[in-house]
Amino acid sequence: MSAVSTASLSDGVMIPDLLRAEPRARAVLDKYGLRGCGGPSGPHESLGYFARAHGVPPGQLLDELRATLAAPPGRPAPEPGVVPADAIYRPFFKTAIAVVLTLGATWGAYLLVRIAIAGKFTAVGIHEVNAHGHAQIFGWVGLFVMGFAYQAFPRFKHTTLAHPRLAFASFWLMAVGLVARSVLEPLAVVVPALVWPTIATAVVEVAAVGLFVYVIAATWRTAGQPLTVSDAYIVSALVWFFIQTVYEGVYLAATFLTPPEGLVALVATWQAPLRDLQIHGFALLMILGVSQRMLHPMFGLRAPARRVGIACLVGLNAAVVGESTGLVLMRLAGREWAGLWYLSVLLLAGCVVALAVNWRVFGRAAETDRGLKFLRAAYAWLLVSLAMLVALPAYQFVLLPAFAPDSHAAQIGFSHAYYGATRHAITVGFVSLMIVGVASKIVPTLNGVDPRSLTGLWGPFVLINVGCALRVAGQTATDFADWVFPLAGVSGTLEVTGLALWGVHLWRVMNGAYIDPRFVHREAAGRPIARGDTVVSVLDRHPELLPVFLEYGFRPLASPVLRRTAARGVTIGMACRLVGADEERFVAALNANRSAPPVVSLPVVNAVTVARSPD
Repeated sequence: MSAVSTASLSDGVMIPDLLRAEPRARAVLDKYGLRGCGGPSGPHESLGYFARAHGVPPGQLLDELRATLAAPPGRPAPEPGVVPADAIYRPFFKTAIAVVLTLGATWGAYLLVRIAIAGKFTAVGIHEVNAHGHAQIFGWVGLFVMGFAYQAFPRFKHTTLAHPRLAFASFWLMAVGLVARSVLEPLAVVVPALVWPTIATAVVEVAAVGLFVYVIAATWRTAGQPLTVSDAYIVSALVWFFIQTVYEGVYLAATFLTPPEGLVALVATWQAPLRDLQIHGFALLMILGVSQRMLHPMFGLRAPARRVGIACLVGLNAAVVGESTGLVLMRLAGREWAGLWYLSVLLLAGCVVALAVNWRVFGRAAETDRGLKFLRAAYAWLLVSLAMLVALPAYQFVLLPAFAPDSHAAQIGFSHAYYGATRHAITVGFVSLMIVGVASKIVPTLNGVDPRSLTGLWGPFVLINVGCALRVAGQTATDFADWVFPLAGVSGTLEVTGLALWGVHLWRVMNGAYIDPRFVHREAAGRPIARGDTVVSVLDRHPELLPVFLEYGFRPLASPVLRRTAARGVTIGMACRLVGADEERFVAALNANRSAPPVVSLPVVNAVTVARSPD
C-alpha cells in the first residue's frame, strides 16, 4: 500500500478512510483514546470530530499524524488485538437493559396498574416499591454509569483502564447484588428466613461501588492529568454514589428490623432524603458532569464557562446536603426546618437553570443526530421537575385547599401524588431519556456503525415522553379526581414499550447486526492471513485461494455446500491439524497467492462533507 500524501490530511478526513489507506495512523489515534472504538476500521467520524470528542487540539493531532505518515515505513505494525477492556461497556449496558425491562420499568408498570385498579397509591407494599426503585437506581442508572465511565474516562484522559479485572469484578458484584436484592426483598416479607440474605446483598453492592470508585481513581492517577470542572462533577457524583449505597444498605436493614408500629415513621423520615442523595446527588451531578464533557465538543453547543461550572458545583452539593438534612429535621425537630429544605430546592433549581443557560442546551447545534432530541427533552423534563418542586408550597397550601379541600393530601398537609410526580419527571423524564440519548449516540460509534444509517428512534422518543407526561399529569390529578388513576396506569405501559423498542435496537447494534459483512471483509482484505482466521472468512475475502486449499488436501471444500456448512467456525490452524498439513507452509502459501488488496487513496474532504456509506 502506498504512503498517503500528508498534504491531503485535514480535520475533515474520515477515520475509516485514513486507517484503510494508512494503518500506521492507528498508533497516533490509539494514543488519544481510539483503542477498540469502532472495530478494525474505527468509528464513522472525522478527525476533527475525534479531536474535539477526545480533548485533543486538532492541529496537534494532524501534526502528529503527518509526522507519522511522512516517516519511512518500518516493520508493519501488528494487528490490534481484541482486549476485553476495550468493550467493557457491553456487559454493563446489556445487563442494564435487561434489568429495566424486567425488575425496573416493567415491574414499575405492573405496580402502577395495581395502583390504578385499586384507586390508591397504598395498594402496593413499601418493600415492593423499594425493590422496584432499587432496580432502577442501581440496575438501570448505576450499571449504565459504571459501563460508560469504564469505557469513556480512560479515553478522555488518554490512558488505559487501570485494573480491568477489578472492573469486571465490580460488574459481577453489582449484577448479582442488585438482582438478588430486587428479587429477595418482596419475598422476605412473607419468608422471614430471607431477611438476612436480603440484607447481605447490600454488602455486595457496597463492595461493587467501592471497587468502581477505586478503579476510576486509579485510572485518573495513571493519566497524570489534573481534574477538569466536568471531572469535579463526576467525582462529586461518585462520592454521593458510594454514600447513598451505604445509606441504602443501612436503610434496608432498618425497614426489616424495625417493629411494624414504627415502620411508617421510619419510612417517612429516611426514605425521601435517600432519594434526594440518589437522584440529585448521584444521578444529576453525574449527568451534568458528562454533559459538560459532551455537549460542546460533540454537538457544537456553547462551551461551558469555568466560573459558572465551579460556582454551580458548590451550589449543587450544598443544595443536596441542605434538602436531605432539611427533610430529616422537619420530621425530627419540626416544620420550622422546612425553610432549609425550600432554600436548598431554590438553590438547586437556580444552579441547573444557570448551567442550562450557560451551555445553551436549547440553542442551535452545529452538529445534530438522533440522540440530541433525547438530550434536549431530558433537560426540559429536568426543568419541569425542578419547577414543580419550587411550586410545591403553592400547590400544597394554595391550590389544594382551594380546589380539593376534602382530599387526603389537603387534610394531612402533604401530597404524596404531587411529590411522586416530581420524582417521576426527573427519574424517567430526565435520567432515563439522558441514558437513552447518550447510548444511542455512543454505542453505534463504539461498534463502527454510522449512526446516520440507523433509525431515528422516533417511536421510543414519543412513547417515553407521552408516557412520562401522562404519569406526571395523571398522578398529580389524582389529588382532585379518582377517575384519573387508570390514566396514570397506562403511562407505565407506554414507557416500557418505548424502552423495549430502544433496548432491542441497541442490543442488536452491540451484537453487530448493522455492520455490512462486505465492509468487514473489505477491511480485513489488506492484512495477512493468520492461523486464527476461519476458512470461510478467508475464502469470502479471497475466493482465488480455493485451489491452494485443494492442493493442500482440503478436498471437501470443492463442494460449495460444505464450504458454507462444515467449514463454518473452523480456523486455518484447526483445518491443518485435521488434514495433517504443515501450518506454517500453508499459511505462507495462502499469503503468497492471495490477490493484492486494492490501493486505497485518502480522500480530500472538508469538515462538513462526510461519506454516508462504507462503500
